[in-house]
Amino acid sequence: MTKLTPAALLGRLVQVRQGEATAMLWSFAYFFCLLCGYYILRPVRDEMGIQGGVENLQWLFTGTFVTMLAAVPLFGWVSSRYPRRKLLPIVYLFFVANLLIFYVLLQFRIAPTFTARAFFIWVSVFNLFVVSVFWSFMADLYRNEQARRLFGFISAGGSVGALAGPIVTAMLAPAIGPVHLLPLSACLLLMAVLCIYRLAGRVARNPVAP
Repeated sequence: MTKLTPAALLGRLVQVRQGEATAMLWSFAYFFCLLCGYYILRPVRDEMGIQGGVENLQWLFTGTFVTMLAAVPLFGWVSSRYPRRKLLPIVYLFFVANLLIFYVLLQFRIAPTFTARAFFIWVSVFNLFVVSVFWSFMADLYRNEQARRLFGFISAGGSVGALAGPIVTAMLAPAIGPVHLLPLSACLLLMAVLCIYRLAGRVARNPVAP
């Protein structure tokens, strides 16, 4: 009976070629961290929406739409001037700082109604934003031919993260409280930044795409 090595098993799951496996696995981990972090935040966002007043939910969604209208062109303008592999870590570190600020505000109940509404809008924008820029970064890293073979496996990282996030929330929220999940989500974003650096460094040494 032939013993399957991890590399051989991976080769059976996806049509990965020599020199692609490491970058693909870092991409998988990157997407996992993003969506796991978001799905940890989503129940907290929903709770904040209720605290901000159910009657105000329509205005919160309007605020999300307006914020996206402002944020997308701004990011497009900035990303046209700087490579995404250099810009994205700064963007994610900005999100980490936002999460820690929200954590302090919620923990010490500083302007609770305003903070709850702002957090609801922030998480909604964060979700739409980070997923789109993730795939833009992947498009920069991989050729079209590679994308057809590898993106299915990479997208599975997000699916696993979307499953893991609610499980983590269900396990930890009753014990530590929903607000204390914010630093955990921030740690996952920091891990996503590490993945970006690993991908950018590997591409610099041994390009995945020309």
